Amino acid sequence: MNYYQFMVPRLNGLEIRERFSHYRALVRKGVAGFIVFGGELETVRTYIRKLQDEAEIPLIISADLERGLGQQLTGGTHFPPAMALAAAYKNRQRAKDKGLKGHSSRDLAFIRRSFEAVAEEAGFAGINTIFAPVLDINTNPKNPIIAARAFGEEPGIVSLFGTEMIRTFQKNNIAACGKHFPGHGDTAVDSHIRLPVLKQDMSRLRRYELRPFLAAIKAGVKMIMLGHLSVPAIDPSGVPVSLSGEAVHFLRREMAFDGILITDALNMGGIGRYSEQEAARRSLLAGVDILLHPSAPDLLAGYLAKDHAPCAPDRLLRFRQGQMTAGKQQAPLFDRHRRLARQLIEDSMSIAGQCLIDRAPLVVILQDDHGEKGGAFIRAMEKWFPGTRTLRIGPESRRPALRKGPREIMIAAIFSETKAWKGGAGGWLRRQTSALKPYADLVVSFGSPYLLDDLGKTPRLCAFWDHDQAQEAAVSALKRHFT
Repeated sequence: MNYYQFMVPRLNGLEIRERFSHYRALVRKGVAGFIVFGGELETVRTYIRKLQDEAEIPLIISADLERGLGQQLTGGTHFPPAMALAAAYKNRQRAKDKGLKGHSSRDLAFIRRSFEAVAEEAGFAGINTIFAPVLDINTNPKNPIIAARAFGEEPGIVSLFGTEMIRTFQKNNIAACGKHFPGHGDTAVDSHIRLPVLKQDMSRLRRYELRPFLAAIKAGVKMIMLGHLSVPAIDPSGVPVSLSGEAVHFLRREMAFDGILITDALNMGGIGRYSEQEAARRSLLAGVDILLHPSAPDLLAGYLAKDHAPCAPDRLLRFRQGQMTAGKQQAPLFDRHRRLARQLIEDSMSIAGQCLIDRAPLVVILQDDHGEKGGAFIRAMEKWFPGTRTLRIGPESRRPALRKGPREIMIAAIFSETKAWKGGAGGWLRRQTSALKPYADLVVSFGSPYLLDDLGKTPRLCAFWDHDQAQEAAVSALKRHFT
């Protein structure tokens, strides 16, 4: 048995030229494909095509493109995260002010165009599988890894946008992958760091967490990613779902899913007490089809060969044979896609409360990451509000006394990007945000909207992410609504 055929290891796009021989060797050994991280569009596209030419069976070329090709490759378009897209849709509905019930197909078509743009750019780059949509329902405000990556807090909203993304991707020859089964939304632990436990009983799972996955299966999703989650209602042993035969049986029999099952990345702490090799072995024994992101494919192949784990590669073989060899399409209309993204970013701004910015403000930048955040926001503020002052507060900075002039307006800008291995917005950031309440006239969140929950009626604007375009759009929104 060739165990390379079950692996989708990492491909670092920034070094694809220098390490091409390494990736080519893995193709010749029979890997199922790669997950792409980083790089420049034309370079990655060129070398992916060369790797496909080396393969006897089309390779699975995958990537995390929840926010479009620009999330991974320079030259691709950056689209807003899932929660921002849902907010753009809701804001468009409110703007019509017609009191209509249900969903507007026209506004949904606007969101669908963004999914089409992502699929077109991915296919042009040579990517034929996207690890999206996120089908998690973000019901825990302190969730450290999902937050704005989810479409929302309601099963219906997540199902609506999730199925639209699936149908759109797959209509454009891109395999969609729903994640993170059975739902990572109601957890307080980042599965990159350690194993979360989803404590809901089966009744609750069926009413909430499982509904978007069931809708995805009915929509024909080709792949589902098993989360590194302990879910006793599905497997009482506490084994992560990604390694669980009980979970695979549940998906196959109870939910009638006959597509590809893939683990979340094997280098994550969520595999719990198991080594990466043992986790991989258990996943294959459980009936999982693909092992994602093994750290050392050669060592893993040797380990699995000694164990002779039973596998059924036919399903995976059929999936690969059905994959379009992307990368040969005509260049997408990038300018049109970027205009669409800008419009969605502007539409997604969520605003509450009233505040009059009629003089140069004091902008307090609150951040929990290294480096200087908020450069685009500050530049735009200084352009529109000459005389703007800036104060930065970070975990390593000694917090200065918050002082503002007697007639000065304070705008607090909170940067709390959701990213892997970070563990979410820590207690420090939550405490600092709460401490701003007596002083801030207006709060802007570039990240999780839930950080604003303790600010009472303080006027706020939520931009959901911290890309430069979002920062610039936030200032435009401030100018429109608060001046």
